[in-house]
Amino acid sequence: MIIDTHTHVVSSDKAKHPLDPGARGWSTEVSNDVEDLIAEMDKAGVDCATLVQPNATYGLDNAYQCDSAKQYAPRTVAVGILDPAAPDAADKLAFWVNEQGMNGVRLQSQADADDARCDSLWQRAEALGVPISMAGGGQPDKVDRMRNVAARHPNVIFAPDHFAGWSGAEDKAGMTVALENLAKLSNAYLRISSTSLGPYANLTPPEQDLFKRVVDAFTPQRIMWGSNFPSSRAGGYIGQVQLGQTALLWLSADDRKWIMGETAHKLWPMLQAPAGK
Repeated sequence: MIIDTHTHVVSSDKAKHPLDPGARGWSTEVSNDVEDLIAEMDKAGVDCATLVQPNATYGLDNAYQCDSAKQYAPRTVAVGILDPAAPDAADKLAFWVNEQGMNGVRLQSQADADDARCDSLWQRAEALGVPISMAGGGQPDKVDRMRNVAARHPNVIFAPDHFAGWSGAEDKAGMTVALENLAKLSNAYLRISSTSLGPYANLTPPEQDLFKRVVDAFTPQRIMWGSNFPSSRAGGYIGQVQLGQTALLWLSADDRKWIMGETAHKLWPMLQAPAGK
């Protein structure tokens, strides 16, 4: 089973699903209706997907992701965005999960990842049984802060987005050590997307060795592929899928199967391929 853990849907119907007043970036110019995504998934041979709330598109309104996921369940699940430091973050998480069917949460905040104000959301995530995605990273100290809060909540599965920003980091050696330490937590997973898979081929041999150390630390059984489509869209959706399948050919076929879907299915066992596949 191939599961894309990082797709974004943005409605072309801006009257029904208006963008947040502070929306910026690619989603102000590019739409990706869920119906279009499903058609692209069918062409590319992708069985299931998590619909991840895009940053700076709908703010903290996760309605379009949740509505879209319910429309195509059990092929899709929704992962919304919340600010974990907000006073009502835990209650907001309970609302989106219990009332709107959300199956995961992506944390974005001006607060540090290990700010004590975030703990109530982590506690609620454990009670609700939903995994956490974490935006940010790119610096060793930020990864260390992720580790601090995750260590306080060992029963909550969490995964930094986009290889934790390793590929864009200036201090790749420091990031590698920080991620190796993060991987020592049994609840720590890692999402890898085109933002890392694309640049991999152009890394120097020493940098590729550092990259491989991160993969070895987590193992493919705790790494999940995501296309990041349509934020990443070179070659169209099918091009992003092919990149996921071919960028890391030094891994075994079994390892790539884990990254391309089997790991994600551990986090979202409710996902099912469409009938006949």
